[in-house]
Amino acid sequence: MKLLSITVLIASIWTTTLFAQTVNIGFEPFPPMITEHGKGHVINMLHIIENNSDLKFNIEIMTYARAKLALKDNKIDLIGLTPQHLETKEFYTYAQDLSWSIAAQVDIFSLESGPIDIAKIPDTSIGTLIGNADFFSELLDIPREKFVEVSNLTQLVKMLDQGRLELATFERIAMMSTIKRLKIKTIFYQKYGVIQASMAVANNAKGLTLKK
Repeated sequence: MKLLSITVLIASIWTTTLFAQTVNIGFEPFPPMITEHGKGHVINMLHIIENNSDLKFNIEIMTYARAKLALKDNKIDLIGLTPQHLETKEFYTYAQDLSWSIAAQVDIFSLESGPIDIAKIPDTSIGTLIGNADFFSELLDIPREKFVEVSNLTQLVKMLDQGRLELATFERIAMMSTIKRLKIKTIFYQKYGVIQASMAVANNAKGLTLKK
C-alpha cells in the first residue's frame, strides 16, 4: 500500500499538466485493487488523478481477454492489470506496459497440501481467468493444453473446491479474498514468485502519449 500511496502522490503532481482527454479503460477484476463492482485501490488512484488533471476515466469491468481484444482493436485506451514485461510476444505487438506497477504474488492453488506433479495433471485441469492462460503457460512453463479458462474468480474457486479442477492459478490476494468471501477452508497454495502488475496502452503514437 505504501507504493500505491507514493504513486498517487506523484500522479497528483505530474498529471496537472496533461491535456484534456477521456480515457476508456477495460479492467479485469483484481480484488482488492479492482473489484467486480468497479471499486478498489486502483480505481481510487484514478479518481485522484481525475481530480488533479483534465483526464476523465470511463471504466468498464470485463474479462482480461475482452480487454486485450478491445485494446488491439483500438476500442479502449487502457487495460489492466497486466503482468509488466511478462505478457506474450503477440501482446506486445499491439500493447505497451506503463512504467507504473505494484508487486503481485502468483501462486498455484490445490485441494492437496503435498507437492504438485504437473506431469500427472490431465489436460484442461488447471483453471485461470479468461485471457490469462497463454501468459501463465509461459510464466509457469506448463503446457497450454493443461489450462482451462473461466469467467470470474468466484467460478474459479468454486470449481477447484468442487474438484472440477485439479489446480488453479492467479494472483494470491485476489484468490485469497475470494476464498475467504466464499468461506472455503480446504484450499492450499504453492508459491511461484512475485511479478509486477501494471496497466497497458496501445503500442502506437496515441498510446505512447497517454503513457507519458
